[in-house]
Amino acid sequence: MDIKVITKSDIVKYVAVILAMVLLVSTVVLGVRNKNKSKEIDELNSQLASGELLLSENQSEKELFDEEKSSLEQSYKDKLNEQEENHESVLDELNSKIDDLNKQIALKNKDKDKDKEKETTTKKPQTQLVMPTPISSIGKTVYLTFDDGPSQYTSEILDILDNYGVKATFFVVNGKYNHIMKDIVDRGHQIGLHCYKHVYSEVYESDEAYFKDLEKISNVVKNQTGVDTKIIRFPGGGSNTISKKYSKGIMTRLTKSVVEKGYSYFDWNCSNGDADGANTVVKQVINCSQFPRNEKKIVVLMHDNKEITMKSLPKIIEYYQACGMEFGVLTESTEFTNHRVFN
Repeated sequence: MDIKVITKSDIVKYVAVILAMVLLVSTVVLGVRNKNKSKEIDELNSQLASGELLLSENQSEKELFDEEKSSLEQSYKDKLNEQEENHESVLDELNSKIDDLNKQIALKNKDKDKDKEKETTTKKPQTQLVMPTPISSIGKTVYLTFDDGPSQYTSEILDILDNYGVKATFFVVNGKYNHIMKDIVDRGHQIGLHCYKHVYSEVYESDEAYFKDLEKISNVVKNQTGVDTKIIRFPGGGSNTISKKYSKGIMTRLTKSVVEKGYSYFDWNCSNGDADGANTVVKQVINCSQFPRNEKKIVVLMHDNKEITMKSLPKIIEYYQACGMEFGVLTESTEFTNHRVFN
């Protein structure tokens, strides 16, 4: 077998071939890598371009949004300005109308003032009330009676009566001035029963209700004064018709039954009108002067819970004194014609 001898020259050739192959492979590999990198770069460039485009589109949308926003704000401002101008116009118109109305009212008031001046100059002066002239009534007895007390005015009324040396009759009710009942009795005046509770719907609910109320005020008077009085006056008087609302025929029955039980009831035939609007001294004296001329006993209805009555009392007493009347107090034996009964 022949053995080929490898020479140095052959080795050099082999090495050159191997280097050439290595170089070729490296070149191919490098080319592939470069190609891949080129693709990556192209992709990055493409993405960058897309990003820039998207940024550009977003920028355009933002600019469009800002424009629309600015447009809406301006439109809203324009509408507000327009409404404000309209409101000012309406306000000006209303103010103008108000001014016209004020002028018209001023003219009408001026005309009214002129009419009032004409009425004042042409109207006849009203007749002033004057005290009545005393009527000679010698032989008559006047009984001053006071209902609905005692009150904050009763003590001063008692002082006035003492000053004139006059005695009176007090038909009392239950209240916070019950302690004055004793003073009434101690000063020599007559005390009588009016009612415990001055409520018609309760007092005249029934015969039993009336006598229950009468018993209660009788006990109050007995406890305060020690007096067991039988002198009474019906709330509203024996002729009242308000009782018909609560019990038909009750006054017909009561006016008889109280007498059967030992009481003496008294109405009146004269009044100072303090419960009917007589709110001046002169009016009350005039009312007191209108007593029945054919009666010898004049029973005057008054109320000692009225301030004007307290103020009028001196003039009322002076009037009756000037008429020559005597003053008396009611007793169980006093004869007097009461009112006609209407229920």
